[in-house]
Amino acid sequence: MAPSFELRPAGKADFEFCWPIYCEGLQPLMTADWREPDQRRIVERALADAGSSILRSEKSDAGWLHMTENSQIILLKQLHLLPAVRNRGLGTSFLGWMKDRAERKRKDLNAELPTNSPARHLLERMGFKAVSTAGATLTMRY
Repeated sequence: MAPSFELRPAGKADFEFCWPIYCEGLQPLMTADWREPDQRRIVERALADAGSSILRSEKSDAGWLHMTENSQIILLKQLHLLPAVRNRGLGTSFLGWMKDRAERKRKDLNAELPTNSPARHLLERMGFKAVSTAGATLTMRY
């Protein structure tokens, strides 16, 4: 059975939780291009946006996400899980929920990730296809 989850709104106060997860997941993928002040601003801006949430599983914070939505597209810009909960079905469960949500709303579901991210395999397994690359960012669509 897929892990259950819930979402709670994220805010600036969640930076201390979100920042280390972001760094741990992305810094190894961006070794040459990692500029900490720029990366901190990305996380701060995401957390200031209404599209950010804390992903909770088994009554504790398990990760965070940032998405935007317009009349045609839901765009998942960030999805970061604590190392202890990775590869246990939580990401699959969340993405399945997002796919269902996009279908109900009759919108495309896109995800942005680094071109060398291991998450690409999960997205491909779930039916996402690469649609564009801009610099080191890959956009995939379900």
